[in-house]
Amino acid sequence: MAVLGPTTNAPAAKERLAALFATIPDDPKEIFVCDVPGCDQKFVRADLLSRHQKRHSSTYIPRNRAPSFSASVASAAAVSSPTSAGLPRSTYHQPSSSGGPHDAAILLTPGSDATPTPTTSATNPSLTQQSARLGPPSTWPSIDDMAANMMRPKPNFYAREQVSLPEAPPLMPSYTSVSFQPDEALSRENFAMWLFDPQASFGEFNGVANVPFLEGGLESTFNNNIHYDYESLTSRSQLDPTPPRQVEVSDELISEHRRQEVLRWLQVFRQKQPKYEPRIVSLVQESGGDLPALNLDMMRDCLQEYWKNISPRLPIVHQPTFSSNRCPILLLMVMIALGAASLSSRDSTGNLEQYGGFADVVISSIRWEILTADEASPPVGLYVAQSLLLLEFYEKMFSSRRMHERAHIYHSATLTLLRRGSPLIGRAGSESPPEEAAPTVNDGSSSDSRTWWIRWAESESMHRVVFAAFMMDIIHALTFGHSADMAPHEIRLPLPCDDGLWSAATPDVFRQLDSNYRMYGIKQVSFLDGLKSALHGQEVKTHTFGRMIIMSGLLSVGWHLSHRESHTKWLDLRTPSAESRDGWKRILLRAFDEWKESFDNAVGANDTPEVPGQPSTSNGPIHSAAVLYHLAHISLRVDIVDCQVYAGAKYLVGRKVSTRDHANAVARMRTWSNAPSTRHAVLHAFKLLYHVLVDHRGPKRRTSSFDSLPEPVSVFYSCRSEPDPHRPWVMFYAALTIWSFVQALGTPSKNAPPGRHSEIARYLAHFAALDELTDEAARDLNDRLPELLDLLGTSLQQSHSEIMREASERLKRCCDMMRS
Repeated sequence: MAVLGPTTNAPAAKERLAALFATIPDDPKEIFVCDVPGCDQKFVRADLLSRHQKRHSSTYIPRNRAPSFSASVASAAAVSSPTSAGLPRSTYHQPSSSGGPHDAAILLTPGSDATPTPTTSATNPSLTQQSARLGPPSTWPSIDDMAANMMRPKPNFYAREQVSLPEAPPLMPSYTSVSFQPDEALSRENFAMWLFDPQASFGEFNGVANVPFLEGGLESTFNNNIHYDYESLTSRSQLDPTPPRQVEVSDELISEHRRQEVLRWLQVFRQKQPKYEPRIVSLVQESGGDLPALNLDMMRDCLQEYWKNISPRLPIVHQPTFSSNRCPILLLMVMIALGAASLSSRDSTGNLEQYGGFADVVISSIRWEILTADEASPPVGLYVAQSLLLLEFYEKMFSSRRMHERAHIYHSATLTLLRRGSPLIGRAGSESPPEEAAPTVNDGSSSDSRTWWIRWAESESMHRVVFAAFMMDIIHALTFGHSADMAPHEIRLPLPCDDGLWSAATPDVFRQLDSNYRMYGIKQVSFLDGLKSALHGQEVKTHTFGRMIIMSGLLSVGWHLSHRESHTKWLDLRTPSAESRDGWKRILLRAFDEWKESFDNAVGANDTPEVPGQPSTSNGPIHSAAVLYHLAHISLRVDIVDCQVYAGAKYLVGRKVSTRDHANAVARMRTWSNAPSTRHAVLHAFKLLYHVLVDHRGPKRRTSSFDSLPEPVSVFYSCRSEPDPHRPWVMFYAALTIWSFVQALGTPSKNAPPGRHSEIARYLAHFAALDELTDEAARDLNDRLPELLDLLGTSLQQSHSEIMREASERLKRCCDMMRS
């Protein structure tokens, strides 16, 4: 694909462009023309024409479009095109909009430019219609002044009409003076150099400008001037006829009409998955043609459970603007299934056991329905991205080993959908509160204000989808041994908005909070700036969710650097020196400590599990900052796959563990146990287990230090009362780290008599309080380790998740190996 710039020969460039236009078919098989007087729109599909004609209806209200504020349209700002050094600059006018980080693309692959490109006023699918509404641009850049990269329009979003060449705005920035080097490593190296250089500014990071489109994704528009048709992205579910309003029902509650729709889908899924029938016998008993057990109260309870315990882990659905009766049915069913699974997993009476079966029936079949939806192609629809992420969360943490493996397989597909385009690429001024103020009452009617608010919520939700996907990607890479498919340099977004803005119940409350933040100069921090600051020990002033995202970014940097070295050993004669490896690890370890200190100073050290009845905080997949902090120290030194093979696992990451695999793991673990850094990880494993297991419901509250323990003290933990599904597995990781170290050292067991829970608590407290694990202290590590493994194994056995029960069996095997 030719890339033209100001230095390109103009006649030759125009000839090539004319040749490109000649390849576009002028006469499709059938053209559908709008018959409304005064409208000459043409379409290549009947469904596109039908959807377009709905716009002419007086009752039509586009839910997914930002309102056209007169003030914004009237004022036009001159925006200069970013060009390479020494190139002429062309200027054109557009409606005033934000050019800040909120106007960035959702994800940038290594083939994009680090500098945002200006957004033009032309909006698809009809360039001519938009031009007529906004008026002709004062100066369009000619082909001789700016680069152009001709893209074939996607039939779903663009009408096949030829546009005269002078009116076509540039689709790509100028790269004429850039020497392309088709080497993806260049992007990573430049990013790493910028990241670890404390003096380099964000403007100096130009790593991705030196490589071409590595994915060749035409839908990865990278903040250029293509505006997608938001209506077509949500056409199926959000344009369905509204249910008959026999009784007024709040949007927060599921209506009877919606319940019947859920039951119809459930019947379809039951026919596809009859193997789950024995697990839902009482739920599907019919009475008068209905399923009374699956009543409105049951579904509302499941949805309430979702908002209370699932949404804080993945805060990607905006509750204040969410409508259970107008949202896409597939998204609603995934949310209900997650709520049902959460209720079942925390039920100790057995009365809700079949809720888990109900959730499995839905989840086992719904992925296909989501992936075959029209909105599941680039640019991905918001509800599809939300549904796929929630679906992956369920499959990874709440269900069977088979579902867990399925989630891992489809994880990369979800990320590819995010990379290959987004419905949020377009005008951003009306969806970015830190860059453009929310409309006041005088800016328009209350309906305009609410439409603007809903549009902002959709934009913010997609940003949060990206960050939640990034956090799950790195956390699961560390805890399950999967590959981390996302890299920090891909994300060019501001951190999510403050929880106050996210949870504002009305547009008026939102506007007031937004005004207050502006008055005090509070702005969102870009992710990469925050990551760089945290890496160099500087405080990043943001909310708890933003801080957890920053830590996930640090973890991702460590994972990619570690695995780059392991790949280099196999593919290159040169291996990184020990000094180089220890250098970046020291920087990361210090960054972990600075992050935790900053978090404790800003939020507090006592991030204990949520008190029943109180709302949970939106911290991301892992609730506790202390757990994430200790996990960071452990994961940088301990490979969980090696630990599990060492513990006798027969199957891992979908394949059988051979005798040779086990022998190699044993050799690696012996070498690992002799490394000084390993003891650092073991101590953090003790600190993590102490933080979670030791019950301080006595006279003294838990603090961030490990001082003398109050009396009485005991060990208390139950999977049934756990609001964070990741925490039991992280505890398994920590216990396996301690056992692997003790086993590799070959310290003989002292065969001490079984101890009480209070003795296990003191055992944990003793080692958690150490700053250094000496040889003398290491000889006492197995004093109460068998009892600790028994305790954890018994607790994990109570989980409904199959992978947790597998972890329980593995700990019991470790305990037997110690005692034998």
